[in-house]
Amino acid sequence: MQQQQVRQFVERYLATFSAHIVESHPDYFTVKLPVEVDKDIGNRPFYWSWVDKMNLAYQPLVLTFTFHPDCTPEGLRCEHLHLGATRMQQIFASAKKHGSFVCMYEQQGGLLGNAGKRRSTPLVPWLGMNLKVSLLCDKRRDILLYLGINLHQPRLVTDFTSFLFSLTLTPAIPDYYYTLDRKVTIQEALQMAQQEVEHTLEQEDQQWAEEARARLSEELAILEAYYEELARREPENEQTKADETEEEAEQPEAQSSLEQEALHLEPDPAGPTSVEQPISFDEYRASGGRILDFLRTNGIQTTPREEIQHGEWKKSTPDEERQRRKDELAWQYEPRIEVSFINGGLFYLSSVPPLTRSSKAKSMRHLPASGRIM
Repeated sequence: MQQQQVRQFVERYLATFSAHIVESHPDYFTVKLPVEVDKDIGNRPFYWSWVDKMNLAYQPLVLTFTFHPDCTPEGLRCEHLHLGATRMQQIFASAKKHGSFVCMYEQQGGLLGNAGKRRSTPLVPWLGMNLKVSLLCDKRRDILLYLGINLHQPRLVTDFTSFLFSLTLTPAIPDYYYTLDRKVTIQEALQMAQQEVEHTLEQEDQQWAEEARARLSEELAILEAYYEELARREPENEQTKADETEEEAEQPEAQSSLEQEALHLEPDPAGPTSVEQPISFDEYRASGGRILDFLRTNGIQTTPREEIQHGEWKKSTPDEERQRRKDELAWQYEPRIEVSFINGGLFYLSSVPPLTRSSKAKSMRHLPASGRIM
């Protein structure tokens, strides 16, 4: 995404909310943010909570965006917008939140009747949905479906998005047009979409799932072999630990006997030859000593370190560890299917889309999604 494309996207985003452009320049532009845009990208949550609670008038936020870092205007506080900028990611999130579902009307040229007067044209309601079907295991493959469902007469077509790109759509109903009633409910339309997804999956080769289960069985066999070998080595490890425990028990006994012998030793009758005279803290610092050494020498207690209670820590048993690793392998390799809604809309059309079946959608699903998703 080049900088020119970034600017075009931002301008379209702001134009959707009818934002007021204060100043437009080839290298930058200044915009007064509307309420919805300010709440999404203005980074003023405390201001908006205060305004809403106190019921105060809104003070618009004015920002200047530049798209060329070498052409920054002098005397203006501006922000460089590029694809990886934080503000750009906020704009993408806002566009996704507000643009996930739209309502559009088809607008055609003047349709004149036999008397040369403009006649009314009916608009048929269509529900358009872009779905992503994900085949998941340790690998991933996505299938994009562009479905259109006629809500006036039950009918489903594929590749509906490409047909919409060839039309002139407007968010307001044009003059001399009227809409037909919806005879198919949204729930019935969703059931039709679900049947189409199931039909698409039936046409898919299921070898990917069989290969994933084969890899899962292989990984589980390796895991079982590892823990079987570990179970055979446990008696040797237990004997080694027992020997180490006996050695550790003998060492304290020997140490205690040495301490008792040292206590029974007779003291030296001559006594100490000299006794060090205590010095003050200032004298000790003047001689170049450290404060911590002075505290230790004079018996002043230091802050004890925090003791860790090792008894609270419980070591996992081999069976628990093996079950945990089995669950991880099942999550990674077990084949599964996820269907997610990308975006969609309600479209009132006077044109009739071509009737295509899932075979055409299957051949088109490998095309890049750019320019094909609403």
